[in-house]
Amino acid sequence: MFFLPPNCPLLFAKYEGSQKSDKKLNIASKQVERAQKAKDKFDNLSKRPRGRRPNFEKKISIAVEQEIQAQVEQDEAIENQKQVSLARAEMGEAYHPYNIKTGVKQDSDKVSECLESCFDRINEGTKSLSDTCKKRIDKAHRVVKNLVSTVAFFFCMVEVYMDNIQLSDDEKKLMHDYLIPGFYLLSVAEKERDPEKKTPILKKSQELLSELEKPQGDFSGYSTTEIERLKKAATECAQIFQRSSSCVEGRNAQLSLRHHGLHRLSNRCLQAQTVMHNFYTTNKQGKTPALRFFEAKHNDLFEWLLDQMDYSARSRKPRLKAA
Repeated sequence: MFFLPPNCPLLFAKYEGSQKSDKKLNIASKQVERAQKAKDKFDNLSKRPRGRRPNFEKKISIAVEQEIQAQVEQDEAIENQKQVSLARAEMGEAYHPYNIKTGVKQDSDKVSECLESCFDRINEGTKSLSDTCKKRIDKAHRVVKNLVSTVAFFFCMVEVYMDNIQLSDDEKKLMHDYLIPGFYLLSVAEKERDPEKKTPILKKSQELLSELEKPQGDFSGYSTTEIERLKKAATECAQIFQRSSSCVEGRNAQLSLRHHGLHRLSNRCLQAQTVMHNFYTTNKQGKTPALRFFEAKHNDLFEWLLDQMDYSARSRKPRLKAA
């Protein structure tokens, strides 16, 4: 199974353009309010001071113009923020080997084109932000090459897998057209938390997999055993593509907790902690991460340890002192 490198830095900070425009509009509004209060206070004086009356109207007019300009900038910042948010959301939908709406295969060139288009819109919407924010976006942009390579790697591994289990050309076509995209979309739907997004993905997955049940469908000439074999192979192919290091299963959080308490762990201690996590800790179903990953029962950790451990020799009896 293939996993991406460490967390992809597509985690942009809160849109700072909106924060700056909010602050600027707040300052401009307060200036208008102060100018109006100064005018009202002067006009309500029972005895006006000597000298020419201040031009409050001009000050108020300037402050109002600044407030209007700040409001325009805030509206632009909000639109840019929406543009960036939509582009980020489209990245998540584009980075799949199969289109999650249609189930059609997406090669690396198609994924690259979609991701680059999203980054073009992000750069356009953030061109007025600070250099720090732009550097963060550039850092995320550099990961696109690895993401595209991952998609190409996925299809290469699928071909290798199907060659290893000796599928015919017709069976490979059925796998590519129905089974692999169907089971892949099913796994995507299971991970999706938004019901509105999950429903169409699940519906498309069921539509692709329903070909298995059609009496006169492409699978009608296959026996139940052969169909089960193809389904198992398609499921394993779909699981080759992983968008994150999901197999770690909380390992990073556990390490962070240990480091927080002990500040520094030796390499031997880290290795021991990893073995404990993978082969001893269990979930609610009583399964360890190693069992869930390999789908095979492993030896009991402590029984294996007792078999491998060297016990220390019995201590020598002390010599009796001469009388």
